[in-house]
Amino acid sequence: MTHMSEQDSIYESIATRMNGFLYRCRNDEHYTMLNLTGRVQELTGHTSEDLIGNRKQSYVELIHGEDAPGLDQAIERAIASGKNWHADYRLRCKDGSLRWVSEYGGAVKDEEGSVIYLEGVVTDIQQRRQSEERLGSISRDIALETEKIAHSLKMLQLLSINAGIEAARAGEAGKGFAVVAEHVRRLADDTNSSAKVITGLMTQLNQSQD
Repeated sequence: MTHMSEQDSIYESIATRMNGFLYRCRNDEHYTMLNLTGRVQELTGHTSEDLIGNRKQSYVELIHGEDAPGLDQAIERAIASGKNWHADYRLRCKDGSLRWVSEYGGAVKDEEGSVIYLEGVVTDIQQRRQSEERLGSISRDIALETEKIAHSLKMLQLLSINAGIEAARAGEAGKGFAVVAEHVRRLADDTNSSAKVITGLMTQLNQSQD
């Protein structure tokens, strides 16, 4: 008993140094938790004691409804192939907030090859997901500004063609060159502004990746 307590103490010490927790659960529809070690309460808002054995809350009910099928499928595929699984999903914390986590796990089988437990590690990836969403937003803004530049350049090409036609006519028609030049100048200014926006967005993108 003393030896087991020492082992538990070691696992607890290691788990608390990581941004997540270790678990072992039954291979049932509720993923009934048998052991939870680490920063369980920090991630979920629930204590380990509340989740173990579904005492006050089952862990599976914390998994966002849209993400639960993906986790189930990942586990099923891993068990069928004899490999470990990995899945990212959202947890609904005790205070109602959502937190992204990443789970790496594997099945524990008995001598006959039947799955008796599932075990693994769940880590907090909320900050990473927020960064990814921010980068995605910046990328969409860059794409939008790029479209504006492409449109402006197309208009400049059309105006250049029209200017050539006007030049061929000469005479009174030449007075229209001033109007064309003004339009070209405005389009060039717009293009320059869009280029500056893209430069700023790219700077943000690079800073986010540092």
